[in-house]
Amino acid sequence: MSNLKKEISTGILIKQINNIYEKDFNQLLKSIGITASQCAVLDFLFYTELEKVNQKDIEKALSLQNPTVTGLLKRLDEKGYILAMPSNTDKRCNNIFLTEKAYDVRRVIEKRRTLMDKSLMLGMTTKEKETFLKILKKVLYNIS
Repeated sequence: MSNLKKEISTGILIKQINNIYEKDFNQLLKSIGITASQCAVLDFLFYTELEKVNQKDIEKALSLQNPTVTGLLKRLDEKGYILAMPSNTDKRCNNIFLTEKAYDVRRVIEKRRTLMDKSLMLGMTTKEKETFLKILKKVLYNIS
């Protein structure tokens, strides 16, 4: 932690946690050739209940801007993790589909995320973990 004399604001603390989490998670994902941000897109595609997913769905679900998602999808497509196919109902949109390669790395991603989650909650009791997750969900709801 830093050597600041003043109490750190909540937002700065969350940003610091995110920066460290993302750096460490990127390191864990390096061997499969994806980043934490690309992993977030894959996760959405793995777990969504939507029958068909387009770029706008991803932007909304992950609270990301169009150019960011465009770049993430382009790199995932280049790496062979997704396919973008023109929509039958709206030619301006592409539907995004996972490839076999994505499903092949799913277990690896889940194991590495579990490692990260364990490190985040190291030293917490079960009750503290439950409370922590409940508060995080409330914070996310408040700012969404």
